[in-house]
Amino acid sequence: MAADRVLVTHPFLRMLLPLDPALHPIDVLPEDPAERGAWLAANGDGVRAMITSGLEPVPAALLALLPNLELISSVAAGLDLIDVATARARGIAVTNGSGLNSPDVAEFAVAQLLARRRDLAAADAWVRAGQWPTGRMPPSGSVSAERVGIVGLGEIGRGVAERLAPFGSAIRWWGRRPKPEAPWTYEPDLLALADWASTLVIAVPGTDETRGLISREVLQALGPSGLLINVARGFVVDEEALKDLLRTGQLGAAALDVVCAEPDDGTAWADVPNVTLSPHVAGATRESLARMMGGAADNVRRLFTGEALVRRVV
Repeated sequence: MAADRVLVTHPFLRMLLPLDPALHPIDVLPEDPAERGAWLAANGDGVRAMITSGLEPVPAALLALLPNLELISSVAAGLDLIDVATARARGIAVTNGSGLNSPDVAEFAVAQLLARRRDLAAADAWVRAGQWPTGRMPPSGSVSAERVGIVGLGEIGRGVAERLAPFGSAIRWWGRRPKPEAPWTYEPDLLALADWASTLVIAVPGTDETRGLISREVLQALGPSGLLINVARGFVVDEEALKDLLRTGQLGAAALDVVCAEPDDGTAWADVPNVTLSPHVAGATRESLARMMGGAADNVRRLFTGEALVRRVV
């Protein structure tokens, strides 16, 4: 079989991908392990490009069954589920959607802060429970009074800072190295940043280097009135410590778009108070999906026409 097919790791990618299947035949990787194995044995050598959402694993064992693969194009920015080392050793190019949904992720993080600090869910519940005629809700907090610590000042972290600045929130940030051009105060000590902050926004890349970065000590420093917002990766936070501190009141609240085990059915959070969960949708707007799908499709076309790839990381 000629190696000219495009393999996608989830059905929704085929539905949204702006590629002409007459020019670029598109196959969906079967979810059932037995069906997947049979399909790869019969068709794996015909796959030249793979497109992944960034949420499905692309391990070495899968790559071994795609001997003519030349490109892995991730729609998202994260590469933590792709065996990048194997791809590099095989000479397989890896591209991602870095920056294409960063504004929307930053927007979502700010929305989480507003929702938690202004008690939007509690206000809705108050009205629906018939409590409005009987008394006043406790007052919420002012976003202008927030001290926001941002962990990671990449495109997402910078976007959070830029969107919060007009509210009047005080902003500091932590990263591996200072950025003299950034207009916000750099705090070189993560623990000190958490101790200063009333809200801590996690926006670092999900890598082995950042795994467990937000430790029990950092969460304890944020304290019983502190709010943790995570739009990075679940494993960046010590999740068991997070649950424990929320249960015992040693941490005030959390808003999580990502957790360690995705997709999560929610049962492990049933007894955890003051936490808002969302299913990894911070960057999933109609507009950003169009940009990301278009970017992935563009790289497939570039591969087949011999043009230089864009947003190439390997």
